[in-house]
Amino acid sequence: MKQESIIHTKMLEVIQWLFAKVNVFPKKQRFVLGQQIENSSLKCLRFIVEANSTRKTDDVLMKLELLNIELEVLRDLLRVAYEMEFIKASSLQYIIVQIDEVGKMRGGWSKRYSLLKSDS
Repeated sequence: MKQESIIHTKMLEVIQWLFAKVNVFPKKQRFVLGQQIENSSLKCLRFIVEANSTRKTDDVLMKLELLNIELEVLRDLLRVAYEMEFIKASSLQYIIVQIDEVGKMRGGWSKRYSLLKSDS
């Protein structure tokens, strides 16, 4: 199975988990912080799809860099949710590990394209 499919599947799992968690946030925060968390996770998925859809090495690397930045934003939003006591420490720990796994996959994908670029 291609790395691109694995990272896509993993991000879908992260999104499903996040949407379920956000659904139990206090009503006001569901539409403020929760919406930001959902949007950030969907942006990550979009960058994965866009990187997978392009054939230009530079474009792939740019999308993967944007994905890396958005993963950081997502982690920070989740830390805010934890500090506000909307998610438990165990939930934060679990999802950060999952997001870090997506980040590692992104790193491997990026490294492969960087090597291709240096070979040309």
